[in-house]
Amino acid sequence: MHIKLNKYIIANVIMALAITSCGGGDEEVTAKETASTPSVPAVEESIVTGDLVSTPDFNFISSAHLDVTLPTSPSTAINYFINICTGFSLENEVVNVNYDSCKLRTTLKTKAQSFSLALSAAESMVVAQIWPIEAGATPITVFWNIEESGNNWQIAL
Repeated sequence: MHIKLNKYIIANVIMALAITSCGGGDEEVTAKETASTPSVPAVEESIVTGDLVSTPDFNFISSAHLDVTLPTSPSTAINYFINICTGFSLENEVVNVNYDSCKLRTTLKTKAQSFSLALSAAESMVVAQIWPIEAGATPITVFWNIEESGNNWQIAL
């Protein structure tokens, strides 16, 4: 009897779900609605690469490489740390750097160092801040612009 009761409950639940999931109901369909013009699916145009047109100076490259040469450390008694970042603003001659946008973080060594940085097309300007690691020090700030300086940057102190 217990099994019959469970089957009865399951059957009622299934029927209740079937009845309530059927929606619709009180809507009337008029002759005007049934006589409407059938919709025609839109035809998409095929565009091939040969159809694309650009100006002769556009090279379809969305990134650039910046070759950076860092100077030697000006002192063996003081360590120098350098950040090269793409996110920054200049307000009242004060540089505010977004340190989350840094492409390079390293220390200056006794020999020059070279790095190749990948930049997006939107990152046409970068800032380098060279920090002497000593109390009360202020950074040396230098800027680079790809349009003015090209893809090679030799930072000098």
